[in-house]
Amino acid sequence: MYRTLDNNNMANNLSARKRQKRELSIPAPGRKGNIKVTREGWIECAKVVLIEEGIGAVKVDRLAKRLNVTRGGFYYHFKNHHGLLEALLDSWREQNLFTPREMQVDSVDHAAQTLDAICGNLIHELGFDPQFDMAIREWARVSKPVAEVVHQVDDERIASLEQVFSGLGYPCTEARVRARVFYTHQIGYYTIGVEEPTAIREQNLQSYLNVLGGTAYRKAYRG
Repeated sequence: MYRTLDNNNMANNLSARKRQKRELSIPAPGRKGNIKVTREGWIECAKVVLIEEGIGAVKVDRLAKRLNVTRGGFYYHFKNHHGLLEALLDSWREQNLFTPREMQVDSVDHAAQTLDAICGNLIHELGFDPQFDMAIREWARVSKPVAEVVHQVDDERIASLEQVFSGLGYPCTEARVRARVFYTHQIGYYTIGVEEPTAIREQNLQSYLNVLGGTAYRKAYRG
């Protein structure tokens, strides 16, 4: 029989935490001048505004108003508005991880477990925020430099997935194709706005893995 993934521990209270995380990451309002917003605080606020309103709304004065501070503190951390946008894009590239930074793919078993972990993280949005990802892609539609970065990140993510499928034993070309299918399937899932309860996604996960992972993945858990 095939192994069934158990994500119950990860799922505990996850929905509540996800609802709160955006609010908690931005400093609470107070009297102007009495709040010191860190560089990370400005970036996080820019991220929230990008997701909610788009890149056109990510302006220094609007962020300062939202944080209830003066604009002066912004220029302590950033040279200008462009510097904030660069930092926001860097934050997406470095922190919104589709695959783990370190992966074990030195055996078929390890590669299969890594694929499990990637899917579990995506379902529970652990280390990867699909709303942030989609907001960056919308930004890329109106900015060629951002689009170039997005293409680079897509290539890097697909290359990481290719390592996983190679670890499962697929030859180079098939591993590359399977990596692309897996990645475009998941990004497409977000792009078309599929809305499913986490419980349903967990229920369907093994079937998706059996299809996307193919024969080599299924053999890894056959016993």
